[in-house]
Amino acid sequence: MLSLRIVRGPLEPREEEAIVREFNRLTKSQVPIDRFRRWVRSGPDGPAWHALLEADGAGIVGHFCLIPLRTEHDGTQLVAARTEYFFVHENFRKEKVRGFENSFLSCAILLLGQLYENCRDFGWGPFLASASEEIQPYHRLAGCRPAEFRIKECLLILRPWEAAVRTPNLSGWQRVGVFLTGLAQRMFWYAVMPWTKSNGVSSASIGDVNIRPQPGQMSFFQDHDSLEWRYPEDEYAALLANSASGDYLIVKRGSKDRYLRVCQWSLETADVASPLLLTLIRMAADEGSLGVRWAVYGQEGPAASLVNVLQRRGFLCVNRGRTVLFNTKEGGFVVPSLWNMSDSFFSFDL
Repeated sequence: MLSLRIVRGPLEPREEEAIVREFNRLTKSQVPIDRFRRWVRSGPDGPAWHALLEADGAGIVGHFCLIPLRTEHDGTQLVAARTEYFFVHENFRKEKVRGFENSFLSCAILLLGQLYENCRDFGWGPFLASASEEIQPYHRLAGCRPAEFRIKECLLILRPWEAAVRTPNLSGWQRVGVFLTGLAQRMFWYAVMPWTKSNGVSSASIGDVNIRPQPGQMSFFQDHDSLEWRYPEDEYAALLANSASGDYLIVKRGSKDRYLRVCQWSLETADVASPLLLTLIRMAADEGSLGVRWAVYGQEGPAASLVNVLQRRGFLCVNRGRTVLFNTKEGGFVVPSLWNMSDSFFSFDL
């Protein structure tokens, strides 16, 4: 029989190491222990809450945590939370949990549900989960509701062959399409770049980004403490458009096997995007990245204008949907239009 323990971090170092070891094994991930500790220990609103399943003689055999993320709704400061590092050891998934012997719920669902309830009682919420299709049913059975965010996935490919080979979940014909599209994009931009200048764009530290409030919408990473925690300076870059103090991009640096990725942005007008794009493309070329990736959430207003600019500059933009699961008693939170969403929420380097 298993024991369920709920505790506010930080955990003991040996417990953290056991969690990371089992999570990596079961999910085939390569989470470094120092990265795990950054996310669960060092957030501006304090450490994460953890739910632990423990077996006599076997130690930790299951884990789930909620990482606090500050946000605001109707002028009220809230501590929302992101779900992470969920697993249950394959040998213990049918075991009963002490105190819940008569429950029809599995230990995995109890693990999720009890932590959601605990953190709601603690004053946190709403809770957001971006989970794989295999994991989503567990969250739904623990009370989560889905919301579908519509996005335009916009790509500029600078290394066509590598992009075609390394992009997952593509058919053979799709890989051919990626290669041919990337070949045309590369030829165009390598011809254009020597003759154009990205006037008015400057690099900055993450802490120098001037956040512009988004009235009526909920956002994450809108204060300097949250920005500096979320974006390590050695892995991310900030670009400012000097024409407007609130226009910025925060990007994840690329590499030979991934795209330079726009994670968070604010542009007062879409016209500001053009010089920023040229800087992004030059950065990607200098780093040897596959190209530039920019996921634009929403279909109206500034998002639609930005997509038009990206398409005119040769980006391939395709429709996609991204499901976010919400655990909350307030149905109004489960509305995509309420959220000023960006890849900052999804592109954590775990």
